Amino acid sequence: MEYTDLFYIRSDRIYMEDGCRSGLLQIRHGRVDALLPAEQIPDGPVIDARDARVIPGIIDTHNHGTCGWSLEHPRGFAQDVETVCRYVKACASQGITGLFPTAVPAMISACAQAAALHPVGAEICGIHSEGPWLARSGEGGSAPPCAPADMNTAYSLWEDARGLLRLVSLAPETPGVWPVVDFFLSHGVTVGAAHSNNRYAAAMAAYDRGISVSTHTGNVMTGIHHRDIGGLGAALTHPDVECEVICDGQHICPEMLRLYFTIKSPSRFLIISDSTAFCGTPPGYYTLPNGETRHVTSDGQILTSGGRRCGSARPALFGIRTLTEKLHMPFETALRMATLQPARKYGLASRKGSLAPGKDADFVLLGDDYQVLATYVAGRRVYDRSESALLRSEFLTERLFTPA
Repeated sequence: MEYTDLFYIRSDRIYMEDGCRSGLLQIRHGRVDALLPAEQIPDGPVIDARDARVIPGIIDTHNHGTCGWSLEHPRGFAQDVETVCRYVKACASQGITGLFPTAVPAMISACAQAAALHPVGAEICGIHSEGPWLARSGEGGSAPPCAPADMNTAYSLWEDARGLLRLVSLAPETPGVWPVVDFFLSHGVTVGAAHSNNRYAAAMAAYDRGISVSTHTGNVMTGIHHRDIGGLGAALTHPDVECEVICDGQHICPEMLRLYFTIKSPSRFLIISDSTAFCGTPPGYYTLPNGETRHVTSDGQILTSGGRRCGSARPALFGIRTLTEKLHMPFETALRMATLQPARKYGLASRKGSLAPGKDADFVLLGDDYQVLATYVAGRRVYDRSESALLRSEFLTERLFTPA
């Protein structure tokens, strides 16, 4: 079934906005209509999902690619649009129903064009530009050349996104950055602090000036020290900041995650994947178009030739599993960090982020092993586990190699 005006989902575990319930979830015209008693006789087709959880769809606001589809290596406009359309389908296989493609500037226009085509898969709810103004790479603080921020580039990002630019992540210490920040804020674009060498005082000052998101908190920023609690300490203690967090258990160890949630309420965190094209690919060594290499390890790390972590090979759902199984966080608390909380932060909560009457019927049938059985966007089934593999086969033939 791809779409019907009226149907029902039967399950003993339907994660409504007000708690987990048993019953019949009524879907009408692409929206959640009501939760009915399980014993009620439905007047339309029923999907029996008793053995599965029915959860609101994941909203991933920081995602560079998956399953061999990359938003980091443009190949020409037409090919890039096709890439984005295939990418959103692959994202749906990972339980994502709402998405901010996190693209390099040269692919933002292709993301906007793909969104206008309404491809089958996760809905493009916005576009995220991480950069181009970044000042730090890796945990050692090595700084790539960072050109001063300029308004022409800011205008281009805004225009290429065709009204879909929702998040720009940048280093607040970039020369000339504040007119750019003010421009984005005045156009309703959220600004995040990313890849920054700022220590505590400078980071707090940047948040006071309107930056309101900490990008992949704890990664590629100054850490906590007993004489200066750094950019990380600022993100965790500033009252107006939401913190992106990669919960794959690799980027941030479980003990540090536990400390995060002790300092700041879990309600102020946004689970992201930060996934790249290597998410969903088999372990091995790969080449990039620029000649660099990446090693995808058996435990899901992506490493440069120098051994530095570079993006994630795990989807956001894996982060929920990490929090529930390693930190023993209640499932519903972890789930909200990847659904309702990003929806609220980015102004989507009136129609997305939870299962409640009147909202879009964006939901996932999820096995207890965290495998996605089916994904629905606005009542339309956009992924089913029985479908053929969504991995870009050319990615393996073009990129995978055996090291000497």
